[in-house]
Amino acid sequence: MNTNSLKLGTLSFLTGVALLSTVLPVSAVQDTKPATEQLLSVMFEPRAIATMQGGDFHFLPGQIGPVHTHAAPAIGYIAKGKILYQVEGRRPVILSEGDAFYEPAGPRIMRFDNASATEEAIFIDYNFQSTGEPFIAFEEPLTEEIDRRTLPDVNMNGRVISSAEVIQTEIEANGQAVLKGRGLIMAYVAEGVIELRHGGGKFQRYSAGDAIALGTQSDEITIANLSDAVRGRVITLTGQ
Repeated sequence: MNTNSLKLGTLSFLTGVALLSTVLPVSAVQDTKPATEQLLSVMFEPRAIATMQGGDFHFLPGQIGPVHTHAAPAIGYIAKGKILYQVEGRRPVILSEGDAFYEPAGPRIMRFDNASATEEAIFIDYNFQSTGEPFIAFEEPLTEEIDRRTLPDVNMNGRVISSAEVIQTEIEANGQAVLKGRGLIMAYVAEGVIELRHGGGKFQRYSAGDAIALGTQSDEITIANLSDAVRGRVITLTGQ
């Protein structure tokens, strides 16, 4: 992936109400019994999605996120470290590696900080953006820079979505999984080296840190773990 150093004015901070208690049926099923866990399930007002815009962000030890808001609902995943976040009117919460999180459109995000003074934090995020919506809005001009690494945008072609799920699938060494479900949008390799095929196409190889745009192309993906020694871990995002 390409690396860009951007002003915070161009970066997206996905924060918000992580691991909400709203429960929707799990849409992923497997034919090889991999370990599957629903990390997040949320609902929001129906909206026509033009683009799912994403980013892979690396926070320096102790880095502070400024107060900001989002026009579009946003979902993310903590790939490394710990994040301290607070939505206006709610208590601060620690997000840890392996957590998924949701930021609803509208509320002010008061804190989104690296909770460690010695270790970096890494998170990915995707925004459910309608046509013309900004990625993020800051209350004050920003001067600090941040390391943002490019993730592929997903063209959603106006698809109407009112709910989303984040699902984690762990695949044993040399194992395979078939994930079937309505509305697969993207996949993120959290651990290992895997081959992934969607829509009956060819297998393509991906490594930890890679994101794969699925969009409206397919409601089924096949995953193969290429390692004979370690597990693979893949995070999928669906929207309906």
